[in-house]
Amino acid sequence: MKFNIPPPPPIIQFKELSKNDVNSQFLDNFNRYQEVNKIYKYENEKWIIKQNKYAVNWDRYKKNEIFDNLIDILTVGGYAFGAYENDKLIGFAALSNKSFEDNNQYIQLKYIYISFGFRHKRIGNRLFNLCMEKAKEAGYKKIYLSVNNSEETQRFFLKLGFIDALEKNIKITENEPYCRQMEFVF
Repeated sequence: MKFNIPPPPPIIQFKELSKNDVNSQFLDNFNRYQEVNKIYKYENEKWIIKQNKYAVNWDRYKKNEIFDNLIDILTVGGYAFGAYENDKLIGFAALSNKSFEDNNQYIQLKYIYISFGFRHKRIGNRLFNLCMEKAKEAGYKKIYLSVNNSEETQRFFLKLGFIDALEKNIKITENEPYCRQMEFVF
């Protein structure tokens, strides 16, 4: 008799990244594709959801930009984490320790991305928990985030416990006017 036994679930490994882990091929197989159907828009002093369809994907130029930023973050003492399935990068997160305010209570969650096909498996939650533990260990009180307008993306951060940032980063407001500035307080 032959049984159809499903294969065991893949093992996902998480690790803190060093500059040696982030090479020029780091994002080669990473699939950033995301279809957006609804967005958050700030109107009349509140965030509302509106219909707006578009897709996001990273080309080689964008991947190189992210790679350069990750190297910069790690060079100046920031932190990064990766999620791997069979040695293939399926998610990553990075904390930039360049504070924009005087009290140095904020560390910025610069990146948290999960490759298409691996979302909704709690990989982002695990990466965020690693970031949160590292931020606490480093003595920060809050994690700051500038998040795109995608309703799905913002819902993820709201479920984690992020709120609208009490202190706004003026430079980010000027450069990313459609993004929502949020914070997570320990």
